[in-house]
Parts: sequence; structure tokens; C-alpha cells
Amino acid sequence: MDEPNLDRRSFLQGLAGAAVMVTGLSEAAAEGPSAVIAKAGQKTAIPDIQKYRDLIGALDGFSATIIREHLALLERYRQELSEVESQNRTIDLALADPLAGKWRNHVLAWIELHNAVRFHELYFDALTPKSIKPSQKIGKALEESFGSFDQWWVKFRATAMAVRAWGVLAWDNKSKRLVIFGLDNDSEWPLGFEPLLVVDMAEHAYVLDFIGQPLAYLDAWLARVNWVVVDSRLAMASKK
Repeated sequence: MDEPNLDRRSFLQGLAGAAVMVTGLSEAAAEGPSAVIAKAGQKTAIPDIQKYRDLIGALDGFSATIIREHLALLERYRQELSEVESQNRTIDLALADPLAGKWRNHVLAWIELHNAVRFHELYFDALTPKSIKPSQKIGKALEESFGSFDQWWVKFRATAMAVRAWGVLAWDNKSKRLVIFGLDNDSEWPLGFEPLLVVDMAEHAYVLDFIGQPLAYLDAWLARVNWVVVDSRLAMASKK
């Protein structure tokens, strides 16, 4: 298997085709589960599309087009990940080599695609059409770690602006505090941290609605964060 092109920015060149795929899946969902399976080619598309399709056209500040096309990218990642995993037993492990080879390509492609899927799920799971304020628990945790909610936002926004992939708010299992860091690609992740909130800083996440205005995108995103989800993630992470 050749090493796939995993540059998420290149997705902008294929938005139209990807949007057609998600539109077709959304229409099929209205026809029933069997229609979705027929059009998607895999059963996992049923709950995935149903889970996020209500966000399309429902998020203030975000057009239906950009959410639809962003979801198309997530669906493409899921399909590519499924294809990579299906080849797991067909590659000769005796030919493994750190410089080249099918198994090396497979290993690197899997972590990139796996993380791309998980990051996007974290992103979309924490979006809501409603206006939800941080809970007292989240507010206290942010205050203890950063001084105040406003100080957290200044640092988080600056971190997101400094990277090309993901801005991250996470729970540090060792220090038992919240931390902020940024990632330039999907395969990066520091050990010992549980993700609580992520923002996609690749251009495909905002360029159609906020061309040349990533700060405006971040402000619009913050207004749509589902802090109930973040609170639940914090509760689970802090128990470990």
C-alpha cells in the first residue's frame, strides 16, 4: 500500500465531491437505514451521519456548507481508516523496515487516520446550537489552572493561532490540572493527557466562512461549545 496523502489542507481541493457524498448520505438517512448502507458502503455511516447531521445549518456563525463539507472529511477519514485496518493481516511483517515498505506505511497511516477520526469526533461532539455557559466545576478548574476563564481563553486562543492542526484543552493525569497545548498534525499527542476540548485549526474548518479571519472563527466556535460535554469529560478524566 502506498503511503496516503494525509495533508488535511488538500481537502479544500476536493470539497465539492465530498459534499456530494454527505448530501447523499443525509438523503438516504431519510429513506431508512438500508438506503444509508447502500450509499455509504459500510454500516458505521448510519450512527455517524445521524449523530452530527443536526449541526448542519444549526450553528450560528457557521454555514451549512462548511459543516456539511467538514463532516464529509470526517466520513472520508473513517472510510480510509477502515480500509487500512482491513489490510492489517495481508502485509508480510518479515519485510518491516524503518526506511520504507508496506508495513511502515501501514503503521504510520493507521496512527494518522485513527487520530484524525478521534480528533474530529471530539470536535463535533462538543458543538451545540444552544448557548451553554461553563459549569461551576469547569469554571473553578479553569480558574485554578489559568487564573480565570478570560485568562484561559487568551492563552487557548493564542495557542490555537500558533498551530496548524489542533488547539487542545486537556487534563494532566500527573499534575491533576488543566493544560493547554497545540498540535501541527494529527499524529502528535503528548503522553499522560486526557482531551477535554479541541478546536480544528486546519483551513478546511473555517476558510469558507472566515477567510483570512481565524480569530473570528475561534470566537464563533467558543460561542458554540457544549460545556456540558466538556464537564462530563473532565469528570471522567479526573477520576483516573
